[in-house]
This record gives sequence, structure tokens and C-alpha cells, in this order.
Amino acid sequence: MSTGLVIHISSGDDRHTEILSDDSVRIGASESCDLRLRSSSLPKSANNSVLLELSRANGSYRVTDFNSAVPLTLNGKPVNPGSEIRDGDEFRIADSEIVLHFYPVRALPAVVPAAARGTHVAPFIEAAAIESAATARRDDAKVFLREFTRELVREINPSTKLITLGIALALVGGMLYLGFAMYKELQRSRRLIDDQRVQLGQMRDQVSKTNEQIINIDESNKQIQYSLSLAVKLRSQYGSGVCLIAGSYYYVESGTGRPMRYPEAQTNDSGAAVQSGTAPEALTPEGNAAIAEYEFVGTGFHIGQGYVLTNRHIAQPWIADDRAQSIAGSLNAQPRLRKLIAYFPNITQAIPLKFKGAAQRDDLAVCSLDIPEIPETIPILPLEADSDAVAVGKTVVMMGYPSGPDRLLALLDDAESRGIQQRYGTPMAQLEYLAQTKRIQPLTTQGSITDLDVRRIVYDARTAEGGSGAPLFGPSGRVIGVNFAVFTENQASNFAVPIRFGLPLLQRAGWAAPAKEAKEGEATSQSSGHASQSGSR
Repeated sequence: MSTGLVIHISSGDDRHTEILSDDSVRIGASESCDLRLRSSSLPKSANNSVLLELSRANGSYRVTDFNSAVPLTLNGKPVNPGSEIRDGDEFRIADSEIVLHFYPVRALPAVVPAAARGTHVAPFIEAAAIESAATARRDDAKVFLREFTRELVREINPSTKLITLGIALALVGGMLYLGFAMYKELQRSRRLIDDQRVQLGQMRDQVSKTNEQIINIDESNKQIQYSLSLAVKLRSQYGSGVCLIAGSYYYVESGTGRPMRYPEAQTNDSGAAVQSGTAPEALTPEGNAAIAEYEFVGTGFHIGQGYVLTNRHIAQPWIADDRAQSIAGSLNAQPRLRKLIAYFPNITQAIPLKFKGAAQRDDLAVCSLDIPEIPETIPILPLEADSDAVAVGKTVVMMGYPSGPDRLLALLDDAESRGIQQRYGTPMAQLEYLAQTKRIQPLTTQGSITDLDVRRIVYDARTAEGGSGAPLFGPSGRVIGVNFAVFTENQASNFAVPIRFGLPLLQRAGWAAPAKEAKEGEATSQSSGHASQSGSR
């Protein structure tokens, strides 16, 4: 009478044994099965289903149900309902490596675990173990083995024993020597590794320092390259925003406002003209001779919204002209601007300028373009009011029109230059022709700051008379000053007014700085000298 089943499961190299004593045994991949098989080892048609169900009846296990969708064999034949399970029956699942062997148990094991699913020792295995422990054969085997070993040792030749002992000692000594040598070698290897680690650390530090030096050298090279190409870049970006300022002025008699004229030509008895005096005191408001008019040239630059910054002695040229001072003092006459115009590169027509105001202390003046719409080709020159950007040794670039039309004519062929001078007698007429032919271009020179004062920048970029009012660019590419004087005895001593002293004048004239420049202007306006507007034209 079967009281349980011993089931041996094999799947490839995997082996397992289960003992079940339930009246009904379900085998498959479903969670309700008493013996669960891995789904990965079964065909897809057998996943999560019951493959075989066995029931105990009349003292033996029989097949009561099976999954007909999966090909199953019992001892190599198809499974049939009601088939009795006998000792050693083999159950196979097609398309898998799983093989089940059944062994019915005729009596219950000595101890049954509380969990029905636990593994139990078969009764015949337990009986064999008890019988082996109770018999004396186990002690006889030990006595035999001991006596056999003793007799074997007694029969061995002593020399053989000594040789064997020597070999054993040699082996032990060799092993100890090899172990000690390996220990020493490991210590030496560790020391070498530590030394190499230290050397690698030093090399890493050296490489890091070398990389920093290379980076610093690269930065220095970039700064040098930028410095060398600064003038070219600024000329390309802002050259069209630097204008040549030209104009003329005359004098009027104080009180009457009559213009001062040259003396009328005198004739001798034969009717020939007598040279009249050209001294300033010879001017007179009487007669019908030509009005005494004086021309001048200079430089200015566009700072946005149509405003042009220049020198006061350009917008009011009589304050720096000794001849004009003599006329004003000897004849009691007042100067008046007759013409004030600006020539920008690549613009063929002169643009009228309107005087807005001048600083009282510094040589600065502001004008505006007197036209309805500002040409888009005129760039805006950025201003640098930060005093930290101005230091001795820093690179500067000056851009202006030294020597006025004379330099522009000197750039032409001799024949063309002479033809222009013969055809257009006055400098003003020559400038009109040069503008129409787009020959007006500023001179760009580069140098460095050689000295500093509170209200002036001394630099060595070349310039000349006519360069007054030119912008002085710093290494940042922004305007740091306005050129106002040239020391002819020393080319390294050209002077510029720091741009921060012109910001209050510009703001009073109505100029609105960009956001960044406005903040810089507020920071420096308190330390700048006060400027006052003079009369406008």
C-alpha cells in the first residue's frame, strides 16, 4: 500500500528529489501545484498550467488528469488516464530536458516535518544508517587499518625511511625557502610600487605645472597677437565712426555786429594795385572788401544718437589761435562760427554739425549731426569710463586726421595730388572732392601709455596737428580718452583727456549712455570736473 511518492527530478545537470504523501499530487508550473517546475524549463504551451495530476486510490497512485496540449510520455508511451504509478516509472515532457522518476513509498517515514512541502528521508535509507551504527564491523575495519599500517611501517628499510625523511625535509625546506623568497620578492615589489607611485605623483604635479605654464604662455601669445592686431581690428570696426571736422569762423565788431573785412585794395598814380596790409589790426568793418574768414580742421568721433565728441579748441578754434586772440584784443571784435561740418569715411557729402556745449576746465566739446536721419554706416564708438583700464604700459590706438587734407593728398600719386590742388584752391574745396571720391580715411597708429596724470593720459602713438579730438582706444577696444595736444619736441608725449571727464558734459547735452556706460558714468561723475555750456551756433 503506497503511503507517498519519492520523485527524482532531473533537468540537464540539475538534480532534485521530493517526497510527497498527499492523496492528490499536482505537478506543473502553476502556483497551485504540489510540485512546481520552472516555467523557463517548460514549453510555452505549459506555462502557468498543471501538467499532471495523480490521485491515491486503493493503496496506489494513478493518473487522473493531464495537460493534453503538451506531449507527455510515461515509460516512452503516451500518458493514459487511470495509469498506475509503479516503482521506477519515467515521466518525460516533450521539448524539454525535464525527466521525472517515481518511487512509491510503502510505509511513512519516521518523522514527518510540519511543513508538507519539506524534504523527508526515505525509510529504507534511515534503516540502513541505524544498522550501520549498531554493528561492530565499523570497529573491526578501524583495527584492521591500524594494524596494516603498523606492519607496513615495520617492513620498510631504515635507509628508505631516512631517504624519505630527507626528501620530506628537503621538500619542506624548499617550500619554506620558496615562501621566504616569495615574501622578500613581494616586499621588494611593494617598495618598487610605492616608489613608482611617488614618482608618478611627482610627474603628475610636474605635468600640471607644465600645463599651467603652457596655458599662461598661450594666454600671453594670444594677448600679444591681439595687441598686434588691435589697430587693424579697431580700424575695421570703428574707422567709419571717426570724422574729419572742418569749418571756418570770422569776427564781428562788438556792439554793431558788422563783420570784419580785409582792407580794400589801394592803387598808385599809374593805376597799379598797392599791396594792402594783412596784419590783424588792418581789418575793418568798413568797406566792401571780402570778409576775413579763417578755416580750420580737426577730428571727432560718433558716440551714438548723432552726438560727436571732439576738443573745445576744435569746436571753438579761436581760443587756441594766437592770431585770433590778437584780433579780439586789438579790434574789440567777437568770433562767430561760419561753418562747422564733418566728413565721415565712405559718405560722399559733408554733414553739418551743431555745437551743443563745451567743458570749462577740460579741452572737450560736444556737437550733434544736424541731419534728420543718421546714416546706418556710421558706427557708435564705445566708451570706457573705468579708470582701471588706464595704466602705464598698456596698449593704445589713436585714430584721427593729423595734418588734415595735406596727409590725404600725400597718399595720392604726385600727378593726381597736384591736379587736385590746382583745380581746388582752398582746403575746404579739396575736402569736398576727397569726400566725393571716398578718399577720406583716418590714420590709425598704435603705441602705449607712457605716463599718467589725474586729468591727462600721456602716450606715444604717433599723431600731428589736425589729430586733435581723435579717440584714444584702450586694450579693451573702447575709447579711454580724447587726444588734445602734441608735444612736438618729444614724439612719446602726446596728451589725451580721460573719457570719464566728458561724461557729465555729454549727459547735460542730452546724450543717453547705454546701460553699462551709464553705470560707469554715475560712478565717475562725482569725481569729474564740472563743465559748463558755452554759446551755441
